[in-house]
Amino acid sequence: MSTVDLRLGDCIEIMHDIPDESIDLLPTDPPYGVGIEYDSYTDSSENWENLFLNFIPEATRIAKMVILPSCQIKRLEFIYKHYPHDWLICWYKGSPGTSAFIGFNDWEPLLVYGKTGKPMHDYFSCNNREKMGNYGHPCPKPVDWAIWLISKSTEVGDTVIDPFMGSGTTGVACVKTERNFIGMELSEQYFKSASRRIKDEQMNLRLDFN
Repeated sequence: MSTVDLRLGDCIEIMHDIPDESIDLLPTDPPYGVGIEYDSYTDSSENWENLFLNFIPEATRIAKMVILPSCQIKRLEFIYKHYPHDWLICWYKGSPGTSAFIGFNDWEPLLVYGKTGKPMHDYFSCNNREKMGNYGHPCPKPVDWAIWLISKSTEVGDTVIDPFMGSGTTGVACVKTERNFIGMELSEQYFKSASRRIKDEQMNLRLDFN
């Protein structure tokens, strides 16, 4: 049975106390800087840049591998300038209908820093419109999104951390795939909702074993 460690607070401050390379994988989905209405964070482009500059050094210090969305194609110039990634993974979403410069945005680049040593592909398909509920969060990721990243880059019993836990998607994926999970969340509202969701998944797993 995997372990779950959930922490309420600022992830940058919490990560300061985590030893170097003690985490196998850090897949996460930070705020996008596009004006989404979070309950305790102003989602401006300026705040995204400040968050990125403070977050990436800590994330790459504690984790062997870090995977996160670039958020917008135009952000790649800023990212290459400040903290260039080692690789990109293409997440094909299907056809979500999201607008893009040339019409529709059917895929999203995921930034990769470091690697765990387990060979994995740099392309996967996962429908962003899966029936998942928002759990009180404005932009949850599909559970299959997290399961693919976790299962392809780690082994059972490895430790996965998500500093922007949000609705708890990564935690649920870790319970399902038997990985140890550390989750952090700034919003008390989202933290409570994610905690309940992950606890429910643990309970369902125990019932399946009985």
